[in-house]
Amino acid sequence: MGMRDRSRIPLSFLHCRNIAMAYALPGGLSFCVAGDRLVFLDLPSDRYFCLSPAIEADFRDLIEGRSPGHSASRRLQSGNLLIADARANDITPCIIPAVAGELVKQPENLAALDGLAAIGWILRCRTELKVRGLAATIQHLIDRKAAVGKTHAVPDAAAARERKLLRVAGSFAVASGIIDTHGRCLPWSLAIAHRLLSLGITPLLVLGVRLTPFAAHAWVQVGGTLINECRERTDVFTPILVV
Repeated sequence: MGMRDRSRIPLSFLHCRNIAMAYALPGGLSFCVAGDRLVFLDLPSDRYFCLSPAIEADFRDLIEGRSPGHSASRRLQSGNLLIADARANDITPCIIPAVAGELVKQPENLAALDGLAAIGWILRCRTELKVRGLAATIQHLIDRKAAVGKTHAVPDAAAARERKLLRVAGSFAVASGIIDTHGRCLPWSLAIAHRLLSLGITPLLVLGVRLTPFAAHAWVQVGGTLINECRERTDVFTPILVV
């Protein structure tokens, strides 16, 4: 996938200052600490990567609060890991709300239309990823979340929200008997996130990674509640991006 315009991805900038200069992560770049390594996700180029030992040591200086030297700063900027920025804060890895539980009940009165809605969103998200790519697909979700946040200012009562969550989880469980889920966690999670948004619930789409062997995974949370995964599964992945 070719490089895309980073300026269209309004992921929050994370910043750091040394004595002479302030820096920020470029838009669309996020990272996590997985085991003893730093792992990066570059949305515009749709790739995960690690750093060479020397560059990783420079970057660790930043995230651990040590001011990098001039040569280290130049290496990080030339590697597109930092940009000069007038603002300043700490560069930190991806953080998400702690998982407090998962959906275990069965939904009541699940309608055929719920299953059809789930299948429709799955097919739509598959196509969007294939045609538009990861960065534009994530941007679409960000835009929808912003729009839904404005139109649903008053949240549902807890009981009503739980019924909606169970309804969505149940409908995608039905869809899994029709459409193969193996190796397709990202389009499925995107579809679940969009379906929740259509019901006025704002979800978190989480992308996580693990090392040795490397693997990436995606799931959906609403607050600390897992919607389409179990805690045993998500605990082996370190979140690298939350949308």
